[in-house]
Amino acid sequence: MTFERWCDWLLYASGFFVVFGVVAAIAPDRPPLSLWSHAVDAAYSSGEPHPDAQALRRFMMAPLGATIAGFYLLQVFIVAYAFRQRQPWAWYAIFSSTLLWFVVDSGMSLLHGAYFNVFMINLFPLGLFGIPLFATRSMARKHRPQP
Repeated sequence: MTFERWCDWLLYASGFFVVFGVVAAIAPDRPPLSLWSHAVDAAYSSGEPHPDAQALRRFMMAPLGATIAGFYLLQVFIVAYAFRQRQPWAWYAIFSSTLLWFVVDSGMSLLHGAYFNVFMINLFPLGLFGIPLFATRSMARKHRPQP
């Protein structure tokens, strides 16, 4: 694929996660997020979760979803302008933020026994953004950022 196609891939994937974040914030119990919500309930309660626990989970999804939406909106602009112009810092910004998120989120999920989160949520965006980043890595190699 051409560099422009990889840019389009990153742009559309980032836009998808802007929408995903908004949906996560305002409708965490509706499909497709309901599958994840049920997995949380099953992992952390025996039987039917207490209504207060469900209310807390729904509330926690609001700032989490808003953060997801905001993060990926910023990435939309980075991809649309700096990345598309082949500015190496843009590749490093997307790569390092994706790697940091994946390591911390997955590590904490595993530490807390939430294996389902890694499989249901984390692996998809890692692949979705990892594939085009791997394909465009030569852009970053041309000019390594200086500390």
